[in-house]
Amino acid sequence: MGHEISAEGLNTDDAKVTNIRDWPRPQFVTKMRSLLGMIGYYHNFVKNYSIVASPLTDLTRLDTPWEWTDRCEAAFKHLKHSLTHHEVLKLPDPDKPFIVITDASQYGIGAVLAQQEGPKLRSVEYMSKKMPSQKLAKSTYEKEPYAIFKALTHRRHYLPRRFFYVRTDHQTLKWMRTQPMLSGALKRWIEVIEQYDFEPQYIKGEYNKVVDVLSGRPDFLGALITEFVLVDDVTQSLVEAYHEDSFMSKIIHRLKAKDKVTSDEFVMVNDLLFLEKSGFKRLCVPNRESLRSLFLGECHDATRHFGYKKTAANLLQQFWWPTLMRDAKLYVETCQVCERDKPRTQAPLGLLKPLTIPERPGESLSMDFMDTLVTSKSGMRHIFVIVDRFSKYARLVAMHETAKTKYVIRLFKENWVRDFGLPKSIVSDRDVRFTSELWKAAAAEQGTQLQMTSGNHPEANGQAEQLNRGGQHLLRHYIKPNQVDRDEKLALIATLYNNVVHSATGVSPNSLLLTFKPRPPVDFLPPENQPTAAPGTLEFAYRYECLIQQAVEQMHKAQVAMIESENKHHRSSTFQVGDRIWVKASQLRQKHGISHKLMP
Repeated sequence: MGHEISAEGLNTDDAKVTNIRDWPRPQFVTKMRSLLGMIGYYHNFVKNYSIVASPLTDLTRLDTPWEWTDRCEAAFKHLKHSLTHHEVLKLPDPDKPFIVITDASQYGIGAVLAQQEGPKLRSVEYMSKKMPSQKLAKSTYEKEPYAIFKALTHRRHYLPRRFFYVRTDHQTLKWMRTQPMLSGALKRWIEVIEQYDFEPQYIKGEYNKVVDVLSGRPDFLGALITEFVLVDDVTQSLVEAYHEDSFMSKIIHRLKAKDKVTSDEFVMVNDLLFLEKSGFKRLCVPNRESLRSLFLGECHDATRHFGYKKTAANLLQQFWWPTLMRDAKLYVETCQVCERDKPRTQAPLGLLKPLTIPERPGESLSMDFMDTLVTSKSGMRHIFVIVDRFSKYARLVAMHETAKTKYVIRLFKENWVRDFGLPKSIVSDRDVRFTSELWKAAAAEQGTQLQMTSGNHPEANGQAEQLNRGGQHLLRHYIKPNQVDRDEKLALIATLYNNVVHSATGVSPNSLLLTFKPRPPVDFLPPENQPTAAPGTLEFAYRYECLIQQAVEQMHKAQVAMIESENKHHRSSTFQVGDRIWVKASQLRQKHGISHKLMP
């Protein structure tokens, strides 16, 4: 007929189905329903489809005894023949537009080249390929374009220089041509895809049954294990490994010696050792990593990557070995797919390690930009926050959202350096203005060391972050409901904050940095009853030194309490420089049209 048939995903070779009589009922029902769903999609082209498929359909019902008869065998072969011959397949019509339907799974890619025939689609060609190992860890967002890329290049003798449709159950592919940020692989694939003239169309997964079957693992359509039948090479490996496993070889020796206690629990069937309890036989798997990994993979990777308890439960239905639970837990914990896709319920990694306490006021500063999200009437949106890490003294400066580094340096000099001098170090986040070469050059010129926090760890700059929160609370109290006077109130907020006793030091920021506390209105109400020492006197110096020591002691106590409190909810980390680690995708730049909650 001249048809091109690539039906690897159909498993039409007889070798794959010779053991179909031995399939366990649950596995048969799942796989047969999937196949019937695919064949049913083309039932209009199969003469007397419902009559031909009835023996197979009956077997999928729970109330029907499981028995693979000659009628079932004949129906199965008849439907296989229909899928790959003229009943379903057709010769391509150059006057009709082609429709390419694709799907990608964890295991493979599937595609169908079809054309409209009346109200139904009719296939021209099938394609099914295994997913390359290097792409298994990729996201669905990359696998689906890869499936389209392979489908189009496979049909390059049909599709170039003609308009066609591409249908997929991955909706975001409709906008893949307009994505601003693309990986290197996506760019290469899209460069090829762009050479074709097509319109992407989204179809729901439930209507994408044909390519869903084609993209599944081929070995899922044949039984790896039945009650007593295994693939030949696996059986041979098991028999050989029994002799290497001292524990199981002893059991086999006892069985051969007719030991009654052992024979009550174990039995040999076709040279394979089984654990028999309550009428159920479980295959004993010897201590060979390749074998145990194979069965662990079949019960974990092939069952949608459930947790270790469900994986172990799946294993225990057919297999047994002494360390099964421990091995299942270790396998699941080291599964890369689970690590990538499953949320962590454990305490966060990394114990709190606070920065060292500065020796004196003005020595080390914390800086940050607080975004108020709304631009004020004077055109200001950000607040430049400067905090002395020792005294906790703060300056709040209104600033434009688009302020350049040069302007930030000027604000810093006018609002801090002019009054308090140059600091030894500055702690900040990685805002582009703090990481710019101009800022680094200005810091080097004045002898200031820059200490920037690591990405997405605002707690490292906790001093400025705390002031951001406290400043917002105070602003809510003092600004008007329409918030037009927000910038005007910043000086008042800073004054109130600096004049109040700080919990970390036990004294007010003004007392530590300015060496005195400015008098608020409430100080004029009671009579003065405390003598004050004049600046420059020995008594003044002694009192200030005591105040500094008191503040240092108080900060040490607060730091110890904070460490104990925070580390209760964290775990120590064993990461070393150079280790490969997983990074939360939520911390990376979000791709357009991709759900934040469903990112790996």
